[in-house]
Formats: sequence, C-alpha cells, structure tokens
Amino acid sequence: MKKFSRFTVAVWSLVLIAVSSQFALAADAPVWTYNGAKWYSLMETGNVMVGTETSVSMLEGETGKAIWSRDDLKGIKEDEFHELSGTPLLLFTDNSGTFGRKTKFFAVDTLTGKTVWETDKMQGYTVKVTPNYSRDMLIILTILDNRMTKDRPDVFAFKLTTGELLWKAEYPEKVDLYGVIRKGRSGAAAMMFGGGSTSSNRFDLSGENAPVFDGDSMYLSYAGLHRYNLADGSMIWKAVYDVTDGALKNTNGQAIIESDVIYTSAKGIIRAINKNDGSIKWQTKDYGKGGIAEMQTVGDTLYGRMGGQFYETRKGEYQRKTPIGVVALNKANGSEIWIYKDAKDSITNMVILPEENVMLIGDEKNLIGLDLSSQGKVKEAYKIPLKFKYSLGAAGVAAKAMKIGFGGLKGALSKSDTTDEPVALIRQENGTVVARGKQHLLAFNPKTKEISWSTKYAAPSVSGWQTFVMTSLTAITVALQQGNKEMFASQGDWGSAFRQNDQLIATVNQYQSYMVQRTSQTKLSGNTVFILTDLKSKDEKGKDEKGAGLVGVNLLSGQGISQIMFKDKDPDYEVDEATGRLFNLRDKTISAYQINEKTETGAGDEDKDK
Repeated sequence: MKKFSRFTVAVWSLVLIAVSSQFALAADAPVWTYNGAKWYSLMETGNVMVGTETSVSMLEGETGKAIWSRDDLKGIKEDEFHELSGTPLLLFTDNSGTFGRKTKFFAVDTLTGKTVWETDKMQGYTVKVTPNYSRDMLIILTILDNRMTKDRPDVFAFKLTTGELLWKAEYPEKVDLYGVIRKGRSGAAAMMFGGGSTSSNRFDLSGENAPVFDGDSMYLSYAGLHRYNLADGSMIWKAVYDVTDGALKNTNGQAIIESDVIYTSAKGIIRAINKNDGSIKWQTKDYGKGGIAEMQTVGDTLYGRMGGQFYETRKGEYQRKTPIGVVALNKANGSEIWIYKDAKDSITNMVILPEENVMLIGDEKNLIGLDLSSQGKVKEAYKIPLKFKYSLGAAGVAAKAMKIGFGGLKGALSKSDTTDEPVALIRQENGTVVARGKQHLLAFNPKTKEISWSTKYAAPSVSGWQTFVMTSLTAITVALQQGNKEMFASQGDWGSAFRQNDQLIATVNQYQSYMVQRTSQTKLSGNTVFILTDLKSKDEKGKDEKGAGLVGVNLLSGQGISQIMFKDKDPDYEVDEATGRLFNLRDKTISAYQINEKTETGAGDEDKDK
C-alpha cells in the first residue's frame, strides 16, 4: 500500500534538488540517531515510523525515543501502510501469508500503537485506498498478485471507525496497473525499482485517479466509468472504454460531477456521461497522445489541459507527450470554443484567476494568461518571459545578477540534461503565483504582471536527481488536479462519523489536542520549500569542504530563511517544516537534524538585478 502524502505538506514542503556555490556552516551533527532501520516514514504528527527486522516502531521526532513498538507487524513493508490524513489512524496490511491466503488488515492509533480494529475479511494486495469520511467508509481495491500488470480487482467497503465489512464487489473489467514507486521522498534511495533495472516489478493503481463520491454513489474510472451504490456495493451502471495510455501515469484528469452530468477524460478524449443511466451525452475528438491530464469548469465552459511530462513505468523515466496546450469546450454539447496550441515544449497545471477572467499556464519560456472570454480564437491576455532577475544564495550571499530563462526540456529526461522548465504553478495566500521548476523558483504577481522575485540553483551531482525531483513536483500537480478529498480532515473537519462514534471519541480528542499543540510550536513561518544543495564550509584547519545540505526558502518572499549541512551524496530524507527538523536514512541508520533558524548572511545580500 502506497502512503499518500498529505496535501498541505505536499504543496508547501516538497523538495527541489539544486546545487549552490555559496558558503554555509560546517556540517551539523545529528541530534539523535537510530540504528537498524529498513525503512522509515515521517508522520503528520512529526513522529517517525520505522520498520526493522524485528518490529515496526514509532519514534518521537524530537528525541528519537520509541513511543511504541509492535513486533507482530515486523514483516510490514513500507508500501503496506497508509496514513489517513487528519485522523489518528494508520492502516497496515499484512500480506505475509502464502499466495491466495486472506490478508490481515489493521487500523492502529498513531499515538499509542494500539489496534483500533482489525479484520481478515480482505484478500490480496492493496492497489488503492480511499476514505469517505462523511459516510464513515473506507474503500479498498485489491488484487491477488501485485506482480501482474493487468487484473480484475476486488472492491471492499469497510466501516472506517470499526472495521466492519460493509460489502464486497468484483470489478467487472480487467484494469491496467502501474509500476510502484516508493513514497515521494526526495533522495535517490527513495526510488524503488525491481529486478535490478529501471522498471518496477510490483504494480498498483497509482497511475489512475481515486474514486469519486457523490451522495450515495461512488464512481470508479478504471477501464471506463463505473457507478456503484455505496449502500450495498451493487453496480448501478457502467460505461466501458479504454483509459490507459500504455504505461504512462496520471494522463487522465479526475472526473468532475456537476448536476446530472459526469465529465471524464481518457486517452485524449473528453466525455460527458449521464449520471442517471451511464449513457454518453457527447464525446470529443481524440486530442492526441498527450492526453487530457487535467480538467476544470468555469461557468458553461470546460477546460482541458493537453500533453506534458508523464512518468513511463516500463522505462522508468519521464517522457514529453504532445500536443501541448489547452482546449475550451461548451459543457452543453462538447463543441470546441477555442484551442490553444502555442505552448512551447512543456505545460504546467492550469490556474484560474477569476478576478481577471484569465487562465494562467506556464510553458518552457513564458507565463501565459489566456483570456477566458475568448470565442473562436483564443486571446493571450499577456505573456511574461520567464527571466530571472537575480540569484539568491543558499546562505544569503548573493551572486552576480543572472538573466537565465527556464530553457526547454525536449524528450525524455537524460542524466546529462541540465535545462529546466516550470512544472507546477501554486497560488500563494498573498495572491502571487509561484512557478516551480526542478531548479528554479519564481513568483508572479497577476495584478501588476510583474515577477516579484526569482531564484535559481544549478543542477546537483546526485545520480538520478531529475527523476525523483520530477516525481515530487508531479505529486504537487496531481494533488491540485484531483482536488484531494483528505484536505478537509487535516483542516479541522473531523466528520460526523467521528463525532457520533463513541469508540473513537477519546482517541480523536487526544489526537486533536496533540496536533493543536504541535501547530503552536511551529518554528518556521510562512510557506517554505526546502532545497537540497551542495554547501561549502571550512573545516577545522580552514580548508574548504563540500557536502549536501538543505536551504529553506520562503515562498512569499523568495528569501532563504534556514539551512543545514548534513553531507550525504545519496540522501533519503524528509523534512518536518513545523519544527524545522530533517530526517535522513543512510546505511540503516536514521539521523535527525535541527535546521538552523537563520541563514548566514553576507555583504551582498541585497544585491539584486534592478
């Protein structure tokens, strides 16, 4: 089971890899270490779950001391658990039995390690886990053998608060499965490929969208669109069509439900499907191999993003698929209002700016505002070149002004390719939109049409960095596109199920109190992205030395606000931005570091390109 990253953490603290020529403090010593770890995971509590040869344990993030330990779960692998965001529950799958035997499934309290409930009513390997908090349900899809690339999954519905099996159904069609990539940490060691090659030997549904819930129904968009009754698991109707672009992941946008219509995209075709009977009201022409990876609706118009960079699981690399651009459709009949094909070689997610009636996208060289009032031929409201005004040093020591564009990335990523392009656009609370590339950060003010700040870091000397950086950045855009349903839970809406169920009231109250206290202890202010970089320092004899380190960059200002040097050429790390703490796994040892609260400053700090 692949751990799903929390939306808020994924957006604000995914890591960008880079190299800087600036100077930092000497390598920091870890505040604690833990030996014998086979794998680990940072929890939203700030604690660290670790798997060893003999147990699964929860370590206190501040001290490294074991809060609880379970030797009965010692065989659990890193991809066999799921943290339910905004709740105290960790879900474990025990697949240690022989092929075909029933699987044990545990819901464990993250703070105490106690089993809240367990069940043996499920069989096989989990390939998709989706909670429905408002209905107190947990939907799990399984297959009997996760080495298969195509299978007909079983669908299980459990009561989230008690583990009671509500119903089981078999999916009527075989669905395509995708190679598993280990959780989205930022080090090369975080990539998990099987068989000694770049291709995975285990498969799940990570390349497709999660189920969509609407009242008493659930819609699954695998091998077409299928509507299930949440009360008993019966299938109400199905519309079968091909959805898979080979082994490319996340090429289809999340289904959108509006009134009695469901809009879906699959293999470059957008369909409007009648919610009542599954009949297809209209469908578009095939917009090509680039797929429609994202859809949004505004008023009477549906917008689809075409093409971009997609991960190919068989080859273990990102590939550029065309055509690249945006299409606007009439929601009533699917007729084409306009199509934009002038994006050059890449495209970000779509950001709607309603106050300006503009859609903002980025390609390899520009930020482009598309006029949403366009008819027939799309109008560019503006096109802002992605030029960088100045370079902010990792330690706050500014370099000479640099005018460097993003540059284009043509074809699959290569080890020698050091060009960059914007991958994600993220709107900030101050109204700016931050463009994220593998090596660049840039803030754009839509009101003034100006670049507020920008910074660039050169390519690192870490093998495989492009693939795992793209994986992290892609996770941002996928989370934004899918409108992650876990978001409300982490923001304080605990759902009626938890408020009404006596069994979990005490557990949830304890968890909520813990998280409130944790939030009040936040040390790093603002929206921060942590950048891995090679920092230089002076050893005891005054000689230069270089080692891996992290720099925290505030996305509201573009300023470096914190840093640490921890030296690791093959880092496998996670950052807890609430406490400014970094965890890294190397040679079965977890090391915890405290990131300095301020960067070192120098005489050139304010030197910018005027």
